[in-house]
Amino acid sequence: MAVILFDIDGTLVDTTGPMTRAIHEALEELPHLPKPSEEAVRSGYGLAGNAFWEHVIPEATLEEIHLIRRLRHTTLEKAIEGQNVLFDGIRNMLETLHEQGHTLTTASNCGVHYMNLILDTQQIRPYMTAPECLESVGGEKKADILTAHRIRHGEGDYIMVGDRKSDVEAARAHDFPVVLTGFGFGNEEEWALADHVIKSPNDLVEWINR
Repeated sequence: MAVILFDIDGTLVDTTGPMTRAIHEALEELPHLPKPSEEAVRSGYGLAGNAFWEHVIPEATLEEIHLIRRLRHTTLEKAIEGQNVLFDGIRNMLETLHEQGHTLTTASNCGVHYMNLILDTQQIRPYMTAPECLESVGGEKKADILTAHRIRHGEGDYIMVGDRKSDVEAARAHDFPVVLTGFGFGNEEEWALADHVIKSPNDLVEWINR
C-alpha cells in the first residue's frame, strides 16, 4: 500500500469561481485596487503564500495583501458554502483508494484555513490521514510538506498527485513518482515532466493498481 499525497487546487477541486467572488468581495474594502479576472486567479494556483497574491493583485502592497488575506477567510466561506467544487469522480476515487488500504493525505501550498475549508465543505476529510499544507508545516516550498509526511509515515511507497510543475519539483526532491491531472490547471509542458498524466480520477486508481 502507498502513501498518496494530493495537491488540492487543480487536483481535487476547482474553486476558481468562488475564490474570484471572495476576492472581489474582500476588495470592496480596498476600492482603489482592480478586481482580478477568473483567469488571473486560476493561473495563480500553485504559487505559495504571498506569491499568489502578488500574481493576482500585483498593484497591492504587502500590507494590503495581508488585509485581503484576512478578509478572504470570511468571504470565501460565504462563497463556497453549499458549493460542490470537487472535480467529477474525485469522491469515488478517494473512497476506492481508501477502501483499498492506501494512506491518503494532502500536500498543498495553501494555508490551513483554506485546506480545512475544502476538506470540511466537500466532506472529504474522512478519507485523509494527517493532512498538511505549507502553512501547517511552517515550510517555504512544497518539498517541505513531503518531508513532514515522510517523518510522520516513515519510509515506504509514496506517490505525489498534482497538476503543476511545483508538484513535480517537490516529488523529484524526494525521488517520489509523480502523477499530474490532465483535467487540472497544468499545461502540456508541465505534463511532460510527470511520470504519468491522468485524464480522469478513475485513471489514477487504474494506474496505481496496474
